[in-house]
Amino acid sequence: MLQDAGRPKSRRSFGGRWLGPAVMALVFAGVGVGIYQVYYAQTAYETDVGEQKSIQLADGSFVRLDTDSRIRVRLNGAGRKVELLEGQALFKVAHDARRPFTVSAGGATVTALGTVFDVRRSSQGVEVVLVEGKVRVQAAGGPDQTLTPNQSAHTTRQGAKAQPIDAMTATSWADGRLVFSGTPLQKAVSEVNRYLTHKIELDAPDVADTVISGTFRAGDRTAFVSAASDLFSLEAQPQPGGAVKLVPHRTKNP
Repeated sequence: MLQDAGRPKSRRSFGGRWLGPAVMALVFAGVGVGIYQVYYAQTAYETDVGEQKSIQLADGSFVRLDTDSRIRVRLNGAGRKVELLEGQALFKVAHDARRPFTVSAGGATVTALGTVFDVRRSSQGVEVVLVEGKVRVQAAGGPDQTLTPNQSAHTTRQGAKAQPIDAMTATSWADGRLVFSGTPLQKAVSEVNRYLTHKIELDAPDVADTVISGTFRAGDRTAFVSAASDLFSLEAQPQPGGAVKLVPHRTKNP
């Protein structure tokens, strides 16, 4: 045994070749993949029309994803970045002063530390609503805006403009509720339609700008159509493909 211990070890071979460099190459490749996953890998989440989803991120933050929405998340030692590709999301950020939490959407960037805020992306721009804490909103074409609770910022190409808002009402969708307070009927229909595969068509110009107030369950087309029909004397007409059209109620001749 002592003699064997003093002899040089033979190199393990396969097919007459030493596997040492090959094994080392695989080790370094594995390390490289690990580094890539830690610093560059991204995770995507999405919802279908009418679906909502709650997500807990690896850092302890929570995301509530609204209907027909998509985000891309990258967490690493340098920072925490989320890209809102489409739709709306409510963020509850775990505090970590060393790693800023940023959300980018349509040219706007929201930076937060330990806070709750909502970001919505649409064809009209990006809207940020602050529930608690503090966020900084950056938008191309204008100065940064720092929001305090119950403030929102709507971003356009000219920058971001802050204004007061009822944050609990604005984020009621996260509880599955749509709250309207003095909302024009046409706008309310558009909001309800975000949760429907079979849409509501409003063909009543005389009442399109008339305001409506009330609370509806997201996705409950029947309740909204019934309420709008009663309030504005409208008639619901089924359409090919499953949609329903709201038109002025026709007066029957006696």
